[in-house]
Amino acid sequence: MAYHTILAVLSSVSDVAPVTQAVAGLAASAEVHVIGCHGEPSQFVVLSAPIDVPDAATIAALYEQADARMQEIGDAFAKACTTAGLSYEWRPVRSPGGDSAISALVSARSCDLVIVRQADRDANEDMATNIDALLFESGRPVLFLPPGGDLAAPVKRVLIAWDGSREAARAAHDALPLLKAASAVEIVVIDPDKLPDIDAPLAGTDLAATLSRHGIHANVTTASKGSHSTAEAIAAQIKASNADLLVMGAYTHQRLREWLFGGVTRAFIEKAPVAVLMSR
Repeated sequence: MAYHTILAVLSSVSDVAPVTQAVAGLAASAEVHVIGCHGEPSQFVVLSAPIDVPDAATIAALYEQADARMQEIGDAFAKACTTAGLSYEWRPVRSPGGDSAISALVSARSCDLVIVRQADRDANEDMATNIDALLFESGRPVLFLPPGGDLAAPVKRVLIAWDGSREAARAAHDALPLLKAASAVEIVVIDPDKLPDIDAPLAGTDLAATLSRHGIHANVTTASKGSHSTAEAIAAQIKASNADLLVMGAYTHQRLREWLFGGVTRAFIEKAPVAVLMSR
């Protein structure tokens, strides 16, 4: 089992290098095909005062800027893939909102994995894509790279945040290619006695047994979050284990489980210390 078709969602030219490097590090170049996708608006409406009529000159300039961005990102993507020896194709998409993530949904659903880089909020970098849509509407696992784009090549140490839920199960199994290649896998369960889908005395051992049948040795750790959030408790485990990658299920904010699990999905979507593979 491996990732053979990977979708790279590119909001700007600064996404190209880290995302393509991550793809190249996940599999041998001869075994993976990467699809690059970037979205731009299909229409612009700009009204000029005082009579509120379309400003043709401004609209034309906006289309030219959109074309230039699309060309710049596409050229950078082609160059990066060629340099890395990757099989690739470029899919520029025009859609009403121009959001690269939403524009990529159709392509995502026929891929093995989606990769996107998180915005650097500390540097006031705006999130130009609706990454929630990728996660909750694509039906595919999404690998979120941290703002710096760092992803160990190969990924050696993986931490699985396990709560026994359907979403966590999907994530763990979607991550099998990475788990098989890793040298250390740790299953962490936070406050197992408070999780509805966990048999506290056996927390994580059933998943560890299943992984062992795939040739994956996984250690199980249980921890209490104490006065901290679940996200903070998981982050502490990431630091303690020096993990390269976090694997976890994703939950919508409406669900009781999201409250029980401490809003961890949102916390790691907004800012993660390492790359995070999420599944819904």
